[in-house]
Amino acid sequence: MTLREFDSHEILGAEQDIDMKAYINQLVNELREDTPVYEKLKELHLTMKDVRDNIAKLNDFREDYHYCLKCPGITACNKKTPHISMRVEKEDGFVKVQYEPCHKIVEQIRRDSRYMIHDFPDSWKLSQLKDMDLTENRRPIIKEFSKIIKGQSSRWLYLIGNHKVGKSHLLVTMANEFIAIKNEQVAVINCVERIKQLADLSMKEPEIFANEISLFGEVPLLILDGFGEEYKSEYIRDSIVIPILAERERQNLPTWFTSPFTFDEIQQLYSVGKTSGLIRGKQLGNILREMCEEEFDLTGTSYKQ
Repeated sequence: MTLREFDSHEILGAEQDIDMKAYINQLVNELREDTPVYEKLKELHLTMKDVRDNIAKLNDFREDYHYCLKCPGITACNKKTPHISMRVEKEDGFVKVQYEPCHKIVEQIRRDSRYMIHDFPDSWKLSQLKDMDLTENRRPIIKEFSKIIKGQSSRWLYLIGNHKVGKSHLLVTMANEFIAIKNEQVAVINCVERIKQLADLSMKEPEIFANEISLFGEVPLLILDGFGEEYKSEYIRDSIVIPILAERERQNLPTWFTSPFTFDEIQQLYSVGKTSGLIRGKQLGNILREMCEEEFDLTGTSYKQ
């Protein structure tokens, strides 16, 4: 008798102790009444003997299935062995239980591996656009992002606004979608910290510095967070900022910014140094204007994650 047949049959087992028989009958009935689990087990073509002999395994599978169905989230997983899911299979006449990483942890590992650098809280990696409050001034950004993902646009994105308006979180959320769709690497850098590190490396470890500049120039998606807040000098402009952006412009690679400064202000801030400073500052400003086309202004937007 298979699971498909035992809906209309009573469970027998007179050879067992009456209390144990009643308990097994109860478990099997609960299994039969649990439609989603029951349908999964039907696919294995289990016999009644299979069910009775392996009721403990099947009951454990049932509990595991429902815990995962109502997943509290990766960080809140309270299983005895967190992030592991059970799978039942029948092989060579034996019912076996297999254990494997849950699909959410597998996805997290894949996503984490695509973040070459992530200067933001780990919790943001779970953020999705569908869960965000898309206010009126964020909609044009999402629309442009959709075009970029579809290959209909190659423009860069430049978000301006005061602090705590959600610029960084929005771009990281879009980066999560970029990874999910494109499965390509992303670097999200805090400009204050990373540009200082690069400047230090250029003096102490020139070979590593050259590799880092190349890396930032070629990563499939680069997000410069807090652009313009870094320390500015002729050297930083001419040896770090312009070379990275010029290479990304040459390769037409997606490059996104958050900044409290407009294009004009960035140009002015980077027009430092001797006579050539004005020219180099203008060069940087022109790269931003040509590749970004416009500034998306989130100033004044109240935002809660």
